[in-house]
Amino acid sequence: MSFKHKKKFGQNFLTDQKEVLKKIMEVSSVNENDTVLEIGPGEGALTALLLDRAQKVVTVEIDRDLEKILRKKFNENPKYTLVMNDVLETDLKKYITTGTKVVANIPYYITSPIINKLIENRDVIDEIYIMVQKEVAERICARKGKERSVLTLAVEYFGKAEYLFTIPKEAFIPIPKVDSAFMSIKLYKDDKYKKLVAEDKFFKYVKAAFANKRKNLLNNFTALEISKDELRKILDEVGIKETERAENLTIENFIDLIAVFEKNKVRLK
Repeated sequence: MSFKHKKKFGQNFLTDQKEVLKKIMEVSSVNENDTVLEIGPGEGALTALLLDRAQKVVTVEIDRDLEKILRKKFNENPKYTLVMNDVLETDLKKYITTGTKVVANIPYYITSPIINKLIENRDVIDEIYIMVQKEVAERICARKGKERSVLTLAVEYFGKAEYLFTIPKEAFIPIPKVDSAFMSIKLYKDDKYKKLVAEDKFFKYVKAAFANKRKNLLNNFTALEISKDELRKILDEVGIKETERAENLTIENFIDLIAVFEKNKVRLK
């Protein structure tokens, strides 16, 4: 069995699908001034295109079986840096500088931890372009409805997410069970929402609101040990029905709601 048919570290490798790679390069708008971070480069199909266009490409790869392939292909290129490590345990600031763009087909089983890691490094990362499972992209990018979750709000708090295009499962080896999607997150540089509500408060209330997706806001917020009468007053003050569900609130709704909770000196335990 050749390497390209192996599946290690939860990753499916994009086969030589020129159209998919071309689309990735188009939507990510990589140019000669960009430093690009690629996570999980596989055998380097996307890496080669990034090196043709970017000023610098840093790839982070955990699979030792790929090291020899990647070094043979790209080590002679002065624009290329290979970091053999788990991206979640890597100090990214050692390798990238302000304004870095992420372009990657990430391992799906650690999608949320990778997104969190990249957001934590928002002082050096400006834009994120990643391939994820289609349903995950739909959830992150959902503006309203049942797809919205804590993850949706977590991304919205730090940046603007956009669903870019779908990649059919047949474009991968091994063929996965689900389709994939390419999406972007453009991180805010002005702390747009952080200025309005502190991070810890934001996530405490959002997590409470989504504690049980089958319950409405009134019932979920009772876990904060606040009486239903008090909760009704708070919800009414911001014009939100007590029967509303968290998935139907915008990030602005949450910020207004948190302001009223805080004004009433209501705190999570």
